Amino acid sequence: MKKTIRLSCYVTTGMALALCAVLASMPLSAGQPSFRVVSYMKTFDAPGGMIEGSPGLYYSEAGSSTKAVLSITPQGSKTILTTFPSGQNMLSLLVSGANDRFYSSVELHTNPPSVFSVNAAPGSAKLYSPQSLAPILTQNLPNGTLLGVALSLSSNLWNLVTVDLTGSVTAIYQFSVIGELAVTAIYASDGNYYGFVQGTGGATSYVYRVTPSGSFTKLYTFPNSAFMQFNSVPLLQGSDGNLYGTTPTGGANGTGTIYRLTLTGQYTLLYTFPKDNYSYPAALIEASDGNLYGGTLGNLFAGGYSQLFRITKSGQYTVVYAMKNLTADGACQCSLVQGSDGTIYGTAPYGGLTGAGLYFALDAGLPKPSPTAQHFHPQSGAAGTQVLIWGYNLLSASVQFNEVPATAVSNSGSNYVLATVPAGATTGPITVTTPGGTFTTKTSFTVQ
Repeated sequence: MKKTIRLSCYVTTGMALALCAVLASMPLSAGQPSFRVVSYMKTFDAPGGMIEGSPGLYYSEAGSSTKAVLSITPQGSKTILTTFPSGQNMLSLLVSGANDRFYSSVELHTNPPSVFSVNAAPGSAKLYSPQSLAPILTQNLPNGTLLGVALSLSSNLWNLVTVDLTGSVTAIYQFSVIGELAVTAIYASDGNYYGFVQGTGGATSYVYRVTPSGSFTKLYTFPNSAFMQFNSVPLLQGSDGNLYGTTPTGGANGTGTIYRLTLTGQYTLLYTFPKDNYSYPAALIEASDGNLYGGTLGNLFAGGYSQLFRITKSGQYTVVYAMKNLTADGACQCSLVQGSDGTIYGTAPYGGLTGAGLYFALDAGLPKPSPTAQHFHPQSGAAGTQVLIWGYNLLSASVQFNEVPATAVSNSGSNYVLATVPAGATTGPITVTTPGGTFTTKTSFTVQ
């Protein structure tokens, strides 16, 4: 039996995020990953990254001229939720809020940028008040707000920011050097923020930590040669608590590296890419098997091509698929997302039947991702209290308060569960169960 494979990708340029992906098609032996095309693009081109809002319903952005926000199912059914005219730039991928809405931001021609949100209904878009900070949203937070990085329109300096669900942007920390470009930011399990800054014009590139009170620490500085191109520079926290990332042009061969960094700044080189035209990593995620998956750019100008890979946390590297045919397979700066069904979904902004890109699904035989419930608030309350639980992989959840089932449970994306404390509950931990497993909090909810 023959199977085929495909994955996806993204890049950032200046303030705006341009989203890209890869479509790959090649006979493979049975047991290896397989792919299918979810949907080809036609009316709108260049589809962006996907997030899962509810089981089997994904949200995405598309369009190189007129911009669209849409939902799409794994069967390829698409619904346009809102559009923005040509000349208006969407700045970030969609991020789910705690209110069953999905957030991004947009540059409105010469006007200040604004945050906007949508829900599953067409025509549901809300455009919030213009801001002096132009935010690129990166993640949602336990308290229901959003995390991002933002350029100050007055000082031309970048900031680490939070964004509330009415679109107001608040700076946590301002980077002090013009030419320091804040690329991404994440919230880590120790309660601090971590991110990557790419230096331009002679400024250095580094990973940083910022506390909620705004205290800054530079954890690790990279050689300037590690980022000769401005590409997607992923940073993630693995299930082992460590940070993982890539350098697109770093290492002994100048073709990229994959590294591990502890939260205290201890650096470990996991993999150095060979000196060839198939390297230059630009994507990285952790999947439910505990391994990292990603994609390389490849040097298309020298006859190279992109590759999709898997790497263990000990550094064992495997090429999953080589995208040798640019017309058929596309080219990578990958953005990958694993769905609650265990499948990896992605987007390809180019190629396909119409040349306008496509959505795809990659079946790598991965288990359904297991839930983690890392925070909840309030910490106490009587029966009937609604408790917001934040974590990862929480779709299709059932909730128990010290083994008593919650009376009402609802999701807002895969990071939030809203559960009502049942009558008869007693003080104890909260247990969240999904099709991927069960997780019990270390701290207890106090029933009053």
